Amino acid sequence: MESDPSVFEQTLTLELSALQPELRVLIVDDDPEARDYLVAVVQDAGYQTVVASSGEQALQLLEEEFCPIMITDRNMPGMDGVTLCKRAREGQYPGYLYIFLLTAQNANADIVSGLKAGADDYLGKSNISTPELVARLGNARRIVGLEQALRRALDQKRQMANTDVLTGAYSRRYLERQLSLELERTRRFNHPLSVLLLDIDYFKRINDRYGHAIGDEVLRNTYRRLRELLPRACDWIGRYGGEEFLIVLIDTDLRGAEIVAQRMVSGMAEAPIETSVTPIPVTISVGGAEAAQILTNDLSFKRLLEIADQCLYASKHGGRNRYTMRLHGESPLSLGSIASSAHGAARQ
Repeated sequence: MESDPSVFEQTLTLELSALQPELRVLIVDDDPEARDYLVAVVQDAGYQTVVASSGEQALQLLEEEFCPIMITDRNMPGMDGVTLCKRAREGQYPGYLYIFLLTAQNANADIVSGLKAGADDYLGKSNISTPELVARLGNARRIVGLEQALRRALDQKRQMANTDVLTGAYSRRYLERQLSLELERTRRFNHPLSVLLLDIDYFKRINDRYGHAIGDEVLRNTYRRLRELLPRACDWIGRYGGEEFLIVLIDTDLRGAEIVAQRMVSGMAEAPIETSVTPIPVTISVGGAEAAQILTNDLSFKRLLEIADQCLYASKHGGRNRYTMRLHGESPLSLGSIASSAHGAARQ
């Protein structure tokens, strides 16, 4: 599923318009009078403040209660401001840290060394005015806000790429990528893994009778019920295409997958799916497959889905509203589908 670039741009615009100036500013200075002055100016400008009297304390505060803006004195006992900048840039924080280096040393070499250490801007102790400090804080706020908005927009874009827009299930692209990674783990550590391929029975009839809008409701609410029927949060379910869903069962052999398949078939059949016009009876057909059915050197997403699809076809051919985990006439360890049985769940 390709996400619409215009959606990403709209999201970023909304994030930018919602920026709030009330950011927390960490003020680091061993001089109480200088620290109090900065606190008063910064708070009067509409920011919250957190204070530290040393570089070591500042690093601890950044880990415990991250502040996106830091004003630090350059000359402090123990860890000086330049070292603090370097150490802070090595940290892993939830957002960008904008650093002001406060210094009485205005020589170019001192300024350059501070910027190279990771400071974004510098403030001269002897000649900085309150209006200039507030203006520079405004610049810092805009940069931090842009970074925060971009980060959220990218997270949303990433989520959209991994999610089927209609149902909220994982997308096919996500499933293929993640299942391929899990198959590598299965190949390496010999952990069991199974999949269930599900198809809504006679879905075309629902669309033809009630219209595609109601069909979409059926798809959404079918996914919700399947999600509720899954016994473990670690198992994934995604929309594989059309009215098909794929369930990935981690650390589950074929016998365990059969138990889940039976639960899914009976759970769907026992009550109709609610829609905005009328409850609609919905049943599913299921085909299962396990990674152990495939020789290690042939183990792949495509091969596993071929087996599940063949079993799904057997369920459809056998009357629907049932699951199939094995096909007739095959050895349980053959390269293709394995030996056979189909199980039905009566509609209640």
